[in-house]
Amino acid sequence: MSEPSEIQTTKQSPLHSLHCERGAKFAPFAGFELPLSFEGIISEHIATRSSAGLFDVSHMGILDLVPKPGISLHTVIDSLELVTPASIQDLEVSHLRYALLTNNQGGVIDDLIVTRSDTQLRLVLNASRVESDLLCIQTALSDFANIDIREDLAQVALQGPKAATVLSGFDSRITDLTFMTSGQFSLDGVDCVISRSGYTGEDGFELIVPAEDALKLAETLLLDETVSPCGLGARDSLRLEAGLCLYGHELDETITPVEARLGWTIPRRRRDEPTFAGSEVILAQFSDGTDRTRVGISSLTKRPIREGTTLRTDKGIEVGVVTSGGFGPTCDRPVAMGYVDPVLSDSKSTLLAEVRGKEVPCQISTLPFVPHNYSRN
Repeated sequence: MSEPSEIQTTKQSPLHSLHCERGAKFAPFAGFELPLSFEGIISEHIATRSSAGLFDVSHMGILDLVPKPGISLHTVIDSLELVTPASIQDLEVSHLRYALLTNNQGGVIDDLIVTRSDTQLRLVLNASRVESDLLCIQTALSDFANIDIREDLAQVALQGPKAATVLSGFDSRITDLTFMTSGQFSLDGVDCVISRSGYTGEDGFELIVPAEDALKLAETLLLDETVSPCGLGARDSLRLEAGLCLYGHELDETITPVEARLGWTIPRRRRDEPTFAGSEVILAQFSDGTDRTRVGISSLTKRPIREGTTLRTDKGIEVGVVTSGGFGPTCDRPVAMGYVDPVLSDSKSTLLAEVRGKEVPCQISTLPFVPHNYSRN
């Protein structure tokens, strides 16, 4: 999803007081003061993989696209498809879709989640990209849709193999949801829109609630001893092991969906009817290839390889760069993602990364590092 940004005015989430009570260590993230960790990044990472972790994701932007009087939802969808290569026309009611906004050069403005209801579309955006996204969306849709920025809502994510069991204690129907579907439920008197989705690679749920009810909901979920409060640090290490892109690292306005290995977000219909921004560049890359491609990278030592590290062959030829890197607690070794020459992308070739003046051997690895555990059935 999106990297932190340095912004002068820092916002606080509706759960800030709870984070303080729980002893959170805070960090600035996309203009918000959010918990980096509580008990520790590794323990929170492991808790999410083995049980359930609760994450505050209230910093994410939420936009509702509501058709203007006399305008159909179909028209709104057609207009949105001018700025995304995803197929929204065939998105079913109460289903979610991962989508990219693209510019005229084929670069990615943002990656986001689109949910369809009977009457509108809801977009969940990276916090650091809300302004850029708004400009893009307003240009395409302002004549057809009212664009409602939902600052009255908050969002939490309950992730991990025991998340479904926790939520089923409130309403057994929640477990009927499958990956990338949603529904409306009440948890202990709090009305929620719950989707089976997340950013960890684990089975899990994201819950959107009125901001004034977020604290009650979080406190209620944390009463379950299987649920651990988790911060941004664990969220990042989990998504890295899962091979999921982070905006500002694996994605930006100069990187195309094809280079990022996200061509699967562009179905055949959109390739055959290329009305979306940047289609000429993107479609040419499907047929002609690219100069770089996203890959997994494993350090062959215990030394982590961090963002910005240059990758070279044993002959000193520069062939790529690391975009994210750190220790993978589940893998029990340093892992990273980056971009390399496509010739190297499917090999097990050993490369050299310069870390603090020393050459660290590393190897191209298949993504994800840890298999996804989504509930698809």
